[in-house]
Amino acid sequence: MSEDEAGRDRLEIDNMYLCGSRFTRVSLRESRIEDSHLTGAALVDVSATGLAVSDADLTGARFSDVNLSDAVIRDANLSGLTISDATIDGMTIDGIRVSDMIAAYKAAQTDG
Repeated sequence: MSEDEAGRDRLEIDNMYLCGSRFTRVSLRESRIEDSHLTGAALVDVSATGLAVSDADLTGARFSDVNLSDAVIRDANLSGLTISDATIDGMTIDGIRVSDMIAAYKAAQTDG
């Protein structure tokens, strides 16, 4: 559906349970979801360029087949975070290239 075909209602929903709801081909551009529960929610085939998430509990969240290029993570608890089968070109942690850290780790394993 193109933007020309879509309806243009602006909703303000407050203090509402929409559990089990389904939203398909919906534009939430420039929307704000605040003080809400998304437990068990799924975002599938979603364009979320510029998405901002703050003060959120993402414990147990799963991300697959996502493009996080140029994403920024600050003030985060990454305890137990697992990253696998990922392209890490240019990825840094505290200014250190992750590829360099992995290379140093592998070199230390073969030297020991």
